[in-house]
Amino acid sequence: MRFIGWVFCGLIATGLHLGSPPTAQAQEVAETSTKGDAARELLAKWDDPAGPGLAVAIVADGETVFQKGYGAADLEHSIPISNQTAFHAASLSKQFTAFAISILVDQGKLSLEDDVREILPELSALPEKISVAQLLDHTSGLREVGTLLLMAGWLEDDIVTQQQQYSMIARQRGLNFLPAEQIEYSNTGYALLAKIVEKVSDQAFDAHLEQTIFTPLGMDNTVVQTKRSSLVPNVANSYNVSRRGITKSILNREIVGSTGVITTIADLMKWSANFKLMTVGNERVFALMEQRGVTSDGEVSLLSRGQESRMYGGFETWSHGGRIAGFRSFLLRVPEANFTVALLSNRGDFDAAGTAFALADIYLADNPDFEKAAEPEWSEATQRELDSYAGQYELFPGAVFDISSAEGKLQFSPYGTGQQLTLAQSGKGEFVLNTASQLSIRFDNEPGEQAQELKYVIGLNGELTAHKTAITPVDPETLNLEEFSGMFFSEELQTRYELRVVDGTLTAFHLRLPPIALSAFTLDTFTGPGSGLQEVVFQRDSEGQVTSALVSAALAEGIVFEKLR
Repeated sequence: MRFIGWVFCGLIATGLHLGSPPTAQAQEVAETSTKGDAARELLAKWDDPAGPGLAVAIVADGETVFQKGYGAADLEHSIPISNQTAFHAASLSKQFTAFAISILVDQGKLSLEDDVREILPELSALPEKISVAQLLDHTSGLREVGTLLLMAGWLEDDIVTQQQQYSMIARQRGLNFLPAEQIEYSNTGYALLAKIVEKVSDQAFDAHLEQTIFTPLGMDNTVVQTKRSSLVPNVANSYNVSRRGITKSILNREIVGSTGVITTIADLMKWSANFKLMTVGNERVFALMEQRGVTSDGEVSLLSRGQESRMYGGFETWSHGGRIAGFRSFLLRVPEANFTVALLSNRGDFDAAGTAFALADIYLADNPDFEKAAEPEWSEATQRELDSYAGQYELFPGAVFDISSAEGKLQFSPYGTGQQLTLAQSGKGEFVLNTASQLSIRFDNEPGEQAQELKYVIGLNGELTAHKTAITPVDPETLNLEEFSGMFFSEELQTRYELRVVDGTLTAFHLRLPPIALSAFTLDTFTGPGSGLQEVVFQRDSEGQVTSALVSAALAEGIVFEKLR
């Protein structure tokens, strides 16, 4: 699996109370019990009116046992977060998109095996059939649209509309891999699912969700925001929090399907209760929501249909979350234990997934079927073990990590940057990269064997696999950088870069971006770390002249740039 939703994680949780949804009281609920005290203690560090925070709701045995806001929704006007504060749900929105598709499939208006090129003729240039199910299951192979925009020169604070995003997707002529060959988290796929909902239902996506889901469930404070200028009552601002202080994190995306839903914790509880009550949908629809996609070699996509399936504490859980700008979200459902937790936050440093599962530990602790994971025993890695981890690992094209060991310590270095970080060990084969971002790397090789891959772990949000590789460096003295100079244009991105040699460095210039220094990677291959030009592979004709380049970055591979003559 190349990418588990961490930007994304979405989930639903449901109580088994059959009479009515959990009460969505406007007032705070914080039971006076040992569990309530433990939850308050866990969340106390965000109880600061001078900082952004979160809203949390917990349902146990069909009753809302904890519902509370922490911190400020708007720091400039000192507006506190309450149970009615609305937040951008980010990739948690995917769950609503998958549900809307499942209803249309159940109604016979759509088939999971339909070719998306036939539903959306604008995509006819795609080289392979991609089914609706493959969009739902993150097995389509479609390039990540956010990376494509980055390559095309879009900036983080640019406004991006649904039409602009769709136009970018429709211009693509290639894939990262053949459909069903791999699992790779895809915002692109869910953007297309929103377009399919519109085409099949003959309604705007926001209107369709309001009519078919939000209104029937009484989710009166939930909307799909298609225009950033639209007014949304009680909506929180989003913030970045770092050692340098707190700053606004402006959200300029007007995109739906993969994101776009604004909601409250009270409305999320109505939504999660529907997975048992079936006020909207039926058994066939919910069976579709639980289906897991399978790759051609039998790997199961655990994050299908907008909800990740995982075993936790001996229970089957369903979850998904998201992150966009400074917003974070997570919704966790544990049906067997009759437990649900919803978290919405407006601070970019909030670990929503980790907090949700920590709350589950508190409230499920006395459940006789709950198997609390024992703290794994581990000891400091020996020099021999550290040596077995050493090597080069490629996470994405051009994104290579150098792992080495010295004096009993593991060293981590992004290839070509000259930067090196000494990592502290946090578990068996596991080492911390960034505590604040819950980032670590883990090696699972057997004793005495050399590691062939590492796991790039994003807390409880998921992990990526980086496979061992061997970079054959190029001697800079043998390079004629001038032969790579020129103007390169991509039809798929409708953008161009001029490559020039500046002070002995091949440098890419774009009208909207700062210059990007490209360093030699391997033969005819350069890398621009941290940019949309993560890997640039130059192509030559039969006479050895550079004619084009294949550009790749995270989740978007092999975009053709022709050299203009």
